[in-house]
Amino acid sequence: MKCKIHSLVSESVASMDESRTVQEGVALMAQKNVGSLVITGSNGVAGLFTERDLITRVVSQGKDPANLKLGEVCTRDLVSISSESSCQEAIKKMHSHVCRRLVVYRGDRFMGLVNLQTVAKALADKSGRHNVLVNIIGGVTFAAAVGVIALLLYNLPNMMQLADKVTSSPPVTHSAQQ
Repeated sequence: MKCKIHSLVSESVASMDESRTVQEGVALMAQKNVGSLVITGSNGVAGLFTERDLITRVVSQGKDPANLKLGEVCTRDLVSISSESSCQEAIKKMHSHVCRRLVVYRGDRFMGLVNLQTVAKALADKSGRHNVLVNIIGGVTFAAAVGVIALLLYNLPNMMQLADKVTSSPPVTHSAQQ
């Protein structure tokens, strides 16, 4: 079975309206123990606020999180993916856009987020199951080969006697009839 994004989507994502303050957003992130918030606006998903946004757009700029709106510092140019996409497509998209999270949609409906760690783990688990099957098949093949060799060694004395009889018996001659 192919790894599909819809099976990995975290639908219970933490979200907050873009008009709320960064301080409120960070408090929610700490409460929910998450590294990002989906920022919503009047038309649905407006952006994503991550720990990286907090560091690069708030703290390093010396801005006051209590007076700064999430909508002012969230990442707006989000990279999205269809819920029916494969995990390999998701990895390629994250790599080409240099991001660690994708917004997942089914048609026009927002489903949630998927992150690099989750996709990588799913691919590793899938690969691990494949390797187990390969190892089982290899083990069975090896056991069969050892069994055949053991059977040949067990019958070696009989085969040697037969070979000795065949090579030591007088040659059979055919007389030509005229």
